[in-house]
Amino acid sequence: MANSTIANWRWWLRATRPRTLPLSFFPTAIGLAWAWRDGAFNSATAGGTLLCAVLLQVLANFVNELGDYERGADTPDRIGPPRAVALGAISPAAMRNASRVLSAIILALGVWLVTLVGWWLLAVGLVALALAWLYTTGTRPLAYVGFGEVAALVFFGIVPAAGAYAVEHSRLATEPILSGIAFGCFAAAVLGINNLRDVEHDRACGKRTLAVRLGTTRATTLVQFLLGVPYAVAIVLSSATAEAAVPVASLPLAWRIGRELPLANGAEYTVLLGRTVLTASLYGVLLGTAIVVATMQ
Repeated sequence: MANSTIANWRWWLRATRPRTLPLSFFPTAIGLAWAWRDGAFNSATAGGTLLCAVLLQVLANFVNELGDYERGADTPDRIGPPRAVALGAISPAAMRNASRVLSAIILALGVWLVTLVGWWLLAVGLVALALAWLYTTGTRPLAYVGFGEVAALVFFGIVPAAGAYAVEHSRLATEPILSGIAFGCFAAAVLGINNLRDVEHDRACGKRTLAVRLGTTRATTLVQFLLGVPYAVAIVLSSATAEAAVPVASLPLAWRIGRELPLANGAEYTVLLGRTVLTASLYGVLLGTAIVVATMQ
């Protein structure tokens, strides 16, 4: 019984997709770092904002498992990590209930932040919460009509970075918006690589991802472009904050991913996907460190 319980919790942990969580953590953390540089930082609201961002990604991952299973997209011939719902390790009902509970927790945390920050945050939070559900559920899920990469760019980049800054500073600023674009492009690249890996399977089950719509060659070129954008952003940011050029040190990693992408096949995409998350994380660490160093000088 104990072993069964441990195994079940391991499946729940897998369903959170912990290796991808840096994609929500870093844009939010960088938005907070820019706010700290500008003299506005509250540890309580900052912690609540970070927790909300990460929980929203966990929710999106839970709903993704549920939605793909219900639409028949997660089948035994799918390449990539095993999915708990598809394998029967977690029942669809349990995943749906967990997603609802997690939504309630996020909503409660969001309402608490609203009381401290302002009612504008409620609108942003409700849209983000709705998108987490609409990504793979509903009559026209975003992931099934080719809008996944756009959603990743906006809600795993611009919104968390600019929103985190606004929570602390009650306004928008250029630096967090640009930083959000950089991290959003990394998130979109991760999704793009995932869709390249699954393109044949997705085409067969009617999932019209951008890779399916564009074809492998053009979708690959798009991912390569997305991998390059963060470094252009770093150069632009360095014109105002010289230390912001430091993340360019991670460029060789992104360059190698882009170079190997056209040659990848099957499970090799999964390796490149993991390396892209690692590159985004290193970019975030370098940029965050640069902001702190620049502020303390």
